[in-house]
Amino acid sequence: MRLLEVQSKQDWRLFHQVLKVIYHTDPHYIYPLRAEIEATFDPSKNKPAATGLYKVYVLLDSAGLPVGRIAAFIDPAQDQAPQKDRVGGIGFFECLDEPRFAALLFEKAFDFLRQHQIQIAEGPINFGERDRYWGLLVKGAAPPLYQENYQPAYYASLFQAAGFILFEQILTFKGKASDIPLKRLKAVAERLKSRYPVEVKPLDFKQIDEFAEGFASVYNASFQAFDHFKPIDADQIRQFIAQAKMIVDPKLACIAYYQGVPAGFIALYPDINPFLRHAKGKLNVLTLPGFLWRNTFATTKNAKGMGFGIHPDYQSKGIFALLVDYLCTPRNLARYPHMYLAQIRTHNHQIRSMYAKLGVKVDRMHVTYRKPLVEGVEIEPFEFI
Repeated sequence: MRLLEVQSKQDWRLFHQVLKVIYHTDPHYIYPLRAEIEATFDPSKNKPAATGLYKVYVLLDSAGLPVGRIAAFIDPAQDQAPQKDRVGGIGFFECLDEPRFAALLFEKAFDFLRQHQIQIAEGPINFGERDRYWGLLVKGAAPPLYQENYQPAYYASLFQAAGFILFEQILTFKGKASDIPLKRLKAVAERLKSRYPVEVKPLDFKQIDEFAEGFASVYNASFQAFDHFKPIDADQIRQFIAQAKMIVDPKLACIAYYQGVPAGFIALYPDINPFLRHAKGKLNVLTLPGFLWRNTFATTKNAKGMGFGIHPDYQSKGIFALLVDYLCTPRNLARYPHMYLAQIRTHNHQIRSMYAKLGVKVDRMHVTYRKPLVEGVEIEPFEFI
């Protein structure tokens, strides 16, 4: 067996081929886009890769066939979060059901993190934003949503055998648009509009700067009290919108203003994974036309939640009802009959209580693990349900 550091185009091909080895008989699996995975480790396309440290490895068996892969990384923004121990990340782990292979991959990742004085390894996580490729799937066998991790059931035992301890639970809620109590929410929204100077502005590609500034302002104020909070800036929002412009539906994202100040946001986007199945992870001259045709002419799609937040100063002002009422137009309800509200931490009681008002239920669960890399470090898990 040989552990190869991924550096060349050929190395990346081997890295991606691991997925075929693992999932070739799984009817649910949809390959992630190779270009997006590689962009995660491209300093010109991903800010943590430009400012942080990382290594990507692929494991070859005695015949030279790829049987496992892993990435280890240090995100400066996450590393500087208010916590007593330095935390590094492990992600994009895939491996055959062979403990020896997994042990080699994990130890290689641990060695890299230890070399840079990291005390805790967390995984499987993304090298960047927490809304994609985050967590190990432990409940729910439906096809994965776009940029959502999907793994075999035996991965949990591989993480546990390597000394990982359960740390955080991440929920994905699913619901029917027809089940949203629109009448009640609309009444709240109308009362708010009649009494206070409020308005809602949708995403406008001609005014991306305003949207990005408002989104970042509310996001940072809403989540700064949470442990391991990592702030975002308007440039990151602008970059995401630019990259996703082909699939973004501007009628699914909006910001609420209270007396001219950004008070809340909600952003969803169409789940394009069903239209990517045939591409096998590669969008090129052969597969792109099929994707564009399916995506363009689909009469209905699922909507996936990218983010939701209400500024602490306005959490008792009815902003939630205002946002939902604005989004639930006849057009949106017809085009997006199902919605997935993803990446909700179990310990985020505020968001969970608001989503409960929409009639959605937990559809799948992901978890992250942590492992002490030095003696004396304690892991304090968040609550689980």
